[in-house]
Amino acid sequence: MSTNVTADAPEWFRAAVATKPEHSSVTVHGARITYRCWGEPGSPGLLLVHGGAAHAGWWDHIAPRYAGERRVVALDLSGHGDSDWRDTYTLDTWADEVTAVAHAAHAGDHAVLVGHSLGGLVGIRTSIAHPDLITDLVLVDSRILDAEMLDEIQRHQPEGGIPRRSKHYPSLDAALERFRLVPDHASLDYAKDHVARQSAVRDDDGWRWKFDRGFADELTDLPPHPPSDCRLGVVYGEHGVVTPAMIDIVTAGLDQPARVVELAGAGHHIPLEQPLALMDAIDDFLRA
Repeated sequence: MSTNVTADAPEWFRAAVATKPEHSSVTVHGARITYRCWGEPGSPGLLLVHGGAAHAGWWDHIAPRYAGERRVVALDLSGHGDSDWRDTYTLDTWADEVTAVAHAAHAGDHAVLVGHSLGGLVGIRTSIAHPDLITDLVLVDSRILDAEMLDEIQRHQPEGGIPRRSKHYPSLDAALERFRLVPDHASLDYAKDHVARQSAVRDDDGWRWKFDRGFADELTDLPPHPPSDCRLGVVYGEHGVVTPAMIDIVTAGLDQPARVVELAGAGHHIPLEQPLALMDAIDDFLRA
């Protein structure tokens, strides 16, 4: 993986992405799942789960901060990054992938999971399906959907679902010119460029985005909230996709109050917009 960064990148970012992780993979339900690790095997785990249409590289500038005390692991969920695609995707399958990767990477001891967007929903499902692994969970601008909202989204999907493969581009530069965050919001150009360069792959037809555009076609098993004994943190952007009603849903019935942090000025893609503020929030959660 290239660690080239743009000229405007600050030193902390350059040092972080220059910290080379270990790259490995594990097979889960017939699919090869790729992941990267920092820190000593067997240390308390910190599992980083990306959002929809993203990949493990979104955490490259964040993970090294915790490698001194934790075994930090970022995986590519199936249908994303360098992992295999599946015919269909469920949160239960992704939760099994997180669990298998945590054990393969020796990061299953006292693990904390930080999930951005879709990754937060995967985290909730993991805490339900594998409570022996995840008892501490941080959601980063994760949109919590109730049944009514889910029905509304599915009604507006095109008949037959979304075409699986992305458009092809004649060169990497042509693809990068079309890289967009959805929903879009001002982000750090150097962070956005770093993840964009890991988001495309070349095949026989040219350059395309790595993710399977059908990854959300059949997601109907959305969990409302984690188990009552889960220690929960919620970090959301002032201009992100999380609403007060969603926070009420996800924090309902917990044995101890959730730690809720709003990042002023932030949109949805907090790891690329306000990574230092996000790391401060994670620091506070880990210390609490």
